[in-house]
Amino acid sequence: MYHFDELINRRNTNSLKWDVVEDGVIPLWVADMDFPVLPELQEALVKRAEHPFYGYKTNLGLIPGKTEGFYEAIRSWYKTRYDLTVETGHLLSGPGTVLSLGMIVREFSREGEGVLLLTPVYTPFFEVVKENRRKVVDVPMEPDEHGRFVLDTAAIEAGLAKAEEAGIKTPLALFCSPHNPGGRVWEREEIAAFLDLARRRNMIVASDEIHGDFVYAKNAAGKPQSFVSAASLESYAERLIVVSGANKTFNLGGLHISHFVIRDAGLRRIMKTALHREASHQGDVFSELAVETVYRQGVPWLTELHTYLGENIREAVQLLNTVPGINAFVPDGTYLIWADVRRLVEKTGSKNDAELVRRLEKEAKVKITAGSIYGDAGAGYVRINTASPRSQLVEGIRRIKAWAG
Repeated sequence: MYHFDELINRRNTNSLKWDVVEDGVIPLWVADMDFPVLPELQEALVKRAEHPFYGYKTNLGLIPGKTEGFYEAIRSWYKTRYDLTVETGHLLSGPGTVLSLGMIVREFSREGEGVLLLTPVYTPFFEVVKENRRKVVDVPMEPDEHGRFVLDTAAIEAGLAKAEEAGIKTPLALFCSPHNPGGRVWEREEIAAFLDLARRRNMIVASDEIHGDFVYAKNAAGKPQSFVSAASLESYAERLIVVSGANKTFNLGGLHISHFVIRDAGLRRIMKTALHREASHQGDVFSELAVETVYRQGVPWLTELHTYLGENIREAVQLLNTVPGINAFVPDGTYLIWADVRRLVEKTGSKNDAELVRRLEKEAKVKITAGSIYGDAGAGYVRINTASPRSQLVEGIRRIKAWAG
């Protein structure tokens, strides 16, 4: 029904993924999908664009019966996708996810204080901490034999204690769920253990759940594992802010909109004040319409996409594991593959994973992401984006294999 195999030229569209690489290079790096958006979304935006006024819009909820559709669409999505009831009063609209995380860092920590990161982790986590003059409290995670990262509360406690000994107070943690770049989908017990630690430590946890709609793993009973939003653990509400949105699910990254789920009234009041202070409390005339449209009409598109991505991931991992020196892991979730390339770094005489990636882009004409940008714990690994037409993805991996010999 949908055309995920279609190759569409994205060059010269101000695409970060495509316009920063040379012609001829296949980009399998930034987490941006090379698939056409939901057709109903394009139709809705075109229809709105045809109206010749793009003036100031009203705040969400200001006019009863006119502007609550955005929140109702989010509530319905949480109920149908995650079996989670969220009240409209617990939701706030925010700017892009990274901007939202930056606001959280400024509101719940002070300059010079620490912010806990479980690494390797999404690069902007480091950026929003450092750019706001906070200190990264880096606790590396260890993978199991299947490459799945383990959430070790004892290691986290030790990392926090070490920071305390250095005089660093840590009032905030940024938590990535599902995990990027590792693709780990945390189980309810793991999330609860982390939130329990945060409560004991008097930390606020900001849970970035932007990849929550991409879960492929199966549980111990062999049934599909459901995504568990931290917002479902209501007993920890006073410690928790969830940040999410439709931008990864429906490839809307360029529209810069997110939402918060905050059950605790005190935390919600702080974030609402911050949003107003930074003039980030209302979206534009297109972004909110986009979110409402995809959440109301996007299930068939997403269902077909899941099947397509699942096949992409399986084929990509199988191919990557035929490359001497690469050990690729099947992710629980996201559309990103995490692969150990330490032997390939050595085999090719590369200095490290960063140099390996640079050489692949220049010599093999394929761009992937060096694991070391996600923190020291990612050194020797790479991240590969599988959200491309299969022919393009397979060609990119074949180029890696041919180059590696």
